Amino acid sequence: WYQRRVHGIGRMRRVVIVAAKRTPIGKSMGVLSEVPAQKLASIAMAGTLNSIKFPAKDLDEVIFGNVISAGLGQHPVKQAALGAKIPETVNCMLVNRICGSGLISMIVGAQSIMTGYRNTVLCGGFESMSRVPHSVYIRKGMTGHSKLNDELIEGLTDAASGDIMGLCTERVAKRLNITREDMDNIAIRSYENSIKAKKDKHLEKEIVEVPIKGGVSKEDEEILKFDKEKMKKLKSAFMQNGTITAANASKISDGAQGILLMAEDVAKERNITPLARIIAFEEASTAPGDFTIGAIHAAQKCLKKANLTVKDICYNELNEAFSILPILGQKLMGLELDRINVFGGAVALGHPLGMSGARIVGRLINVLHAKGGKYGLAGICNGGGGGTAMIIERLQQRPQPIDFHL
Repeated sequence: WYQRRVHGIGRMRRVVIVAAKRTPIGKSMGVLSEVPAQKLASIAMAGTLNSIKFPAKDLDEVIFGNVISAGLGQHPVKQAALGAKIPETVNCMLVNRICGSGLISMIVGAQSIMTGYRNTVLCGGFESMSRVPHSVYIRKGMTGHSKLNDELIEGLTDAASGDIMGLCTERVAKRLNITREDMDNIAIRSYENSIKAKKDKHLEKEIVEVPIKGGVSKEDEEILKFDKEKMKKLKSAFMQNGTITAANASKISDGAQGILLMAEDVAKERNITPLARIIAFEEASTAPGDFTIGAIHAAQKCLKKANLTVKDICYNELNEAFSILPILGQKLMGLELDRINVFGGAVALGHPLGMSGARIVGRLINVLHAKGGKYGLAGICNGGGGGTAMIIERLQQRPQPIDFHL
């Protein structure tokens, strides 16, 4: 794929990932709920750069994803970059592709490096769902009662049908004969894998701590809330006798992820050992109500572009917006469950919308280095109907914990 010629430019350059760090993920109204979204992004940005002692002045651009930007003020990515002590001369961009935003930021960054437009781009995503505001339109004046709109619910609702995204997922589950038991089993596995990965000290390699009142946050909050027996007793959330509950879906949460991309030749010149190489990426579009299937379609297209098969992929990260995603990977792609989300997924961690697309790539790097695999695939669905996927190849350096304060 990289050997195709670009008109007027020549051969595309290879793109590598040289650093990846994230904040812990806080649950709704939890320990990170008092930390502004821009501050979470600043900490992820600075932590990523600091993990390899990369000078912020040498960045060409910062591209971060964010979904619900209401109330964040003008140019929140530039705010975050300045908060991370990145020089004001470095270009900044915000992208919004709903849940895929963090991964789209990487694709945009990779494309600019491949074509020679940039050398080094700091990508990622951030969201504080706890701090999303309500809104009311009264610019024309107000007589009588006015309705407050919950911008968080707006962000979780299919605009085409007006249905909450969980209801759309229930219809897909019914069509494909996916049961409540199937969903619960995936959710239980997500928590158990996350707890084991935490115990084995894999997760700490990903995380840079966040200062909070009375101390610091340095571990994912939702993992600690697992109650297996209670999970099985919960009522369905979106329809009577449905498959989705509050426990087997991803949680409203807060966090940020940074990913530093670099041209492979530039990394070699700077004597930086990359973590992984980007092999291919793709996007897919579906009917709005079938958005969960978008991740699978994008993954299939990505495999074809990379001239790889499912058997070539050692580990897969499918973002668990709902527990249906790993099930769809098995049913529609033939993936083996023991190669999906082996350190746990968004059901156990949480799903900060703008962060998750980049988080699954950071997690995939961690898994590949811990398990010794070569190729990994990350896939995520997005509201509105679609999905995004990326294939990476593990290189030699292994992520390490860092001691860092912004």
